[in-house]
Amino acid sequence: MSEYQYYEFLAIDRPLDPSEMAALRMLSTRAEITSTRFQNEYQWGDFKGSPDKLIEKFFDAHVYFANWGTYRFVLRLPRESIDKRMLISYVTDEVLSSRYTDDHLILEWMRNDEDPDGDWADPEGWMARLIPIRDELDRGDFRALYLGWLQGVNVGNIAEDDEEPPVPAGLGSLTAAQSSLAEFLGIDADFVSAAALANPSSPDPSQSERKMSEWVAGIPRTKAGDYLLLLLQGKSRQAERTIRKDFTASLRDHPLTEKDASLEKTRSVAELLEEVDRARAKRIEREKKERQRKLEERRRQRERYLTELAKDFGRHWKQAHGLAARGIASAQDMARDLLVDLSEAYSLKQKQDEFSREIAVFRATHARRKALMKRLDQAGLK
Repeated sequence: MSEYQYYEFLAIDRPLDPSEMAALRMLSTRAEITSTRFQNEYQWGDFKGSPDKLIEKFFDAHVYFANWGTYRFVLRLPRESIDKRMLISYVTDEVLSSRYTDDHLILEWMRNDEDPDGDWADPEGWMARLIPIRDELDRGDFRALYLGWLQGVNVGNIAEDDEEPPVPAGLGSLTAAQSSLAEFLGIDADFVSAAALANPSSPDPSQSERKMSEWVAGIPRTKAGDYLLLLLQGKSRQAERTIRKDFTASLRDHPLTEKDASLEKTRSVAELLEEVDRARAKRIEREKKERQRKLEERRRQRERYLTELAKDFGRHWKQAHGLAARGIASAQDMARDLLVDLSEAYSLKQKQDEFSREIAVFRATHARRKALMKRLDQAGLK
């Protein structure tokens, strides 16, 4: 198998200037380079640059794929986007890592398949599918972080006596980007199902809006002025991030209700794995029932079709003789298939003896057509 590598970088918060684009061109003469994107594929050789340095200096997102089973998705966010203590609880060896620069937080999700099967999606589509995660994280939706930790459990990188980190609401209804991340990382769907049992639904909108309204009503005048100043300065993202961070902090400062407290209970990895086994068993049972349902539906459809054939056997025998007389392979195939159906229809009506007489006449009539006779013999139509 020949080697294949795919690199894509995306600039979101600011476009690249001409000097930066020229610097990138020095790293690759074949890459597609615009003020917001760098993309290249390698069938041989390697990229001359350092993806980590490019992320630190120029870009806000990076996707890498190699056909020997390596996947990387990297995001650069403002340094204060995510509470550091909370983030540490999700970081997982070899799957989800984090590091800081002077101005940014850099997150990386990694997958390494030991036995890649070659059945991979077009890597050029991954960036578009995954990039919404950046905004989701910026708005306080941490399901993508939990998925990174969950993949660590999936690949056996986390001890069974370790405790589960906070389970974000909504694992039972992932966004399109989060579902794509689960696919990108190769997370077993049964792991996601089991994890969602702890907190499957998104927060009740009415409850969230009530809490927001109460918090907004109590914002000190000076703090509200700080928020408005950020907006006037054109720093809407920073304003939203600051407001959400302060709101989230206020929730942590209030006593938990009984319902909220139940959601704070954590599981050990061993308990989660037990849930995975139960989720897998339920899925297998559901799939078995669904296969049985489809088989039964096909059986009923077949029976309805055969009943319809039986309403006018004479017309269908005439049709079969006409197909046989055409003497071409496709018509002979159609004749054989129709005769198979007629045989089953006669059996359904308990008239198999009548079919035996008719098929004998049919074979005698077209005996010189050796290819047709061979088809009938292979179908057991004698």
